[in-house]
Amino acid sequence: METIKLSPLLLAAIVLVLQSCGGSGAPASITFSHILNEQSEWHVGAAEWKKRVEAKLGGRLSIRLVTNSSLSGNNQRTELEMVQAGSLGGSWESSILLTIVDPRWTVWSMPWLFDSYEEAERVCESDLGEEMLASLEAKGIVGLAYGFNGFRRLTNSKHPVMELKDIQNLKIRVPYQQMYISLFRLWGADPSQMNFGDLLVALREGAMDGQENPLHVIQSTGLYDMQKYLTMWEYSFDPLVFCLSKSVWDRLPPEQQAVLRQAAKEAAAVQRRTVMENEKTHLQFLRDKGVEAVSLTEAGKKDFKQASQKIYGEYREAIGADLLRRFVEAAEAS
Repeated sequence: METIKLSPLLLAAIVLVLQSCGGSGAPASITFSHILNEQSEWHVGAAEWKKRVEAKLGGRLSIRLVTNSSLSGNNQRTELEMVQAGSLGGSWESSILLTIVDPRWTVWSMPWLFDSYEEAERVCESDLGEEMLASLEAKGIVGLAYGFNGFRRLTNSKHPVMELKDIQNLKIRVPYQQMYISLFRLWGADPSQMNFGDLLVALREGAMDGQENPLHVIQSTGLYDMQKYLTMWEYSFDPLVFCLSKSVWDRLPPEQQAVLRQAAKEAAAVQRRTVMENEKTHLQFLRDKGVEAVSLTEAGKKDFKQASQKIYGEYREAIGADLLRRFVEAAEAS
């Protein structure tokens, strides 16, 4: 008998249909996905949301959690498209990925915008943060709350990076966002974009010198075996967004929407606390593995900031001059 293979997108659509109630069309279950595993800080927020929603809504609505973006073939972009299409109920998505649907989300990643997690959290929880979440509805996404992926730290296999001259000519893998390519080139590095699986091979073979990611990613993926130098800097912040499909959301009664939104805000707060509390634990783990962790010198930080200013002019139009100004002012006031 011939086996019929279904695409991840079609499979997810079938699952969603099977989970829906017949009469009103309101879903009896929402499938929520993320790219990492059950031990991740991303999953902490997702699991907390599920617990809170099901405690309030009992048998009326359940949450199904999917890890490793398995319904989208481990492809975050496909996962986001599935949320927009309504074939996936929701997902945690980085602001970096959300620039695909709206380039204004680049504003969160701008260099040296935030000095601390506390400062970033205050902007996430501000009216400006809520305004950004609301803007996603035009893209088929309901943004419920902000979590943290974290500040993106630099690792490399060559030498400590404490000043601008130390990053010259280093081959660094950066995220799939053009701003990072432009930024690292301004610093004199040699940036490239590639998927994470290819990065691990490139680092082992010496084709790449380094990469940048939050500490939990550096730890969980074993990068410390190939990268002995870590720079603890706050050069770029990476928030997560609790995304639900607008088409799924619109089928829910208002009272359930209210529960989902409030539970997401509470769960996201738990997730943010977890990220901040785990930073020291992750750092100590990496040091115990032989990683040399350094910070920028005061002169080095000043030079990096000065060398980054051109990016603000380059991305003013894509982000919007007024929005960029408001973010800078909000960060400075926090």
